[in-house]
Amino acid sequence: MKAYLDSAVSTALRMRWISVQCYEIVLPNGKVIVTDPFFWDGNNIEDPEKLSSEDKGLYKVYKQDGFSIDQFTGADYIIISHIHGDHINMVGKLWEKFHGRIFVSAGAAQEIAKIFDIPYGAIYPLWPGNTYYFDDFTLKVYPAAHDARQFRMGNFMRPTDPEDTSKGSSIFDIPNPNESWGLGYLFNINFMIETNNNFKMDFSAGMDFEEHARHMKDEKPNIMLRHRIRSYTPEYYASQLEMMGAQLILPLHHNNARASDEDLNDYFEKVNAVLKAHNYPGMAFNPEPYKWYTVQTSIIKEQ
Repeated sequence: MKAYLDSAVSTALRMRWISVQCYEIVLPNGKVIVTDPFFWDGNNIEDPEKLSSEDKGLYKVYKQDGFSIDQFTGADYIIISHIHGDHINMVGKLWEKFHGRIFVSAGAAQEIAKIFDIPYGAIYPLWPGNTYYFDDFTLKVYPAAHDARQFRMGNFMRPTDPEDTSKGSSIFDIPNPNESWGLGYLFNINFMIETNNNFKMDFSAGMDFEEHARHMKDEKPNIMLRHRIRSYTPEYYASQLEMMGAQLILPLHHNNARASDEDLNDYFEKVNAVLKAHNYPGMAFNPEPYKWYTVQTSIIKEQ
C-alpha cells in the first residue's frame, strides 16, 4: 500500500496588483484578465516641483516605478469598472499589444473606443443585472456608485465647468479632450468573476457597499477585491469581509493612503486583529506591488 499524502493543493488562480484597481489575474487555463488598466511612471515627470498644487497631489498618490507595459503577461479580457483617468490609461496600449476583449459599462463604451481609437468590435458593453457566460469564466455585473467625496467636500463640479472635459486625464497621458470625467461618475459597475472550477472573486469599489453585499448574499465569493476608502476604520473594513462571507479581502485604490503617509501594512494588521477577535475564519491581505501570488485551496495533515 502506498503511503498517505500529507497534503494536497488545488490552484484557483494567480494574481498580482499593479496600481490603483489594476490587477492581473491568470485563470487556471492560462487566460488573463486585467482589471482597470492603470500604471503611471512618476519618472516621466522631469521636475515635480513645477507641477500645479493639484497635480502635485496626484503625483504623490499615483507615481510608481519598476513596471511597464512589457511586463504584462497577457490581457485576453480587460474589465473596466469606470472610465476615470486613473483606471484606464493603459487600455489602449494593452489592447494594441494583446487584442483582447474590453468590457465596460454600456454608457461609457463608445467613449472608451474613441479615446484610444479601439475598434468598436473589441468593446463589449455591460449592463448591471446581467450575467455573461464566456468560454473561460462567467461574469456577473452589478450596479455601483462612485465615491462622492468631492461632492461631500463642496466641490460641485457641473457639466458647464470649462475643465470638465480633461480634468484628471491629461497628466496620465490620456488623449484629450474626452468625456471620461463625467462618464466615470455616471457609469460604474461592480462585478463577480466565477472561474470554470467554481471559484468566485468579487470586485467592488466606491460607495454603497451594503447594497452590493446584499447582491452577494447568495453568491458567497471566496475572495473579494474591495475599495479601501480612506475614511474606513479597520473595524469597518473587517466588517465588510464578514458581511460578504468571503475568506480573503484584498484592497482596491489603496495607493490613496500615500496622501496622508498612512502605513497600510499596519492598517491591515489591525484589520486582521479585529477578525481574529471576532473568531472570523478569514483574513485581509495587502499585496506587494508587481509580485505574483497563488490563490489556492489546500489540505495539510496536522502534526
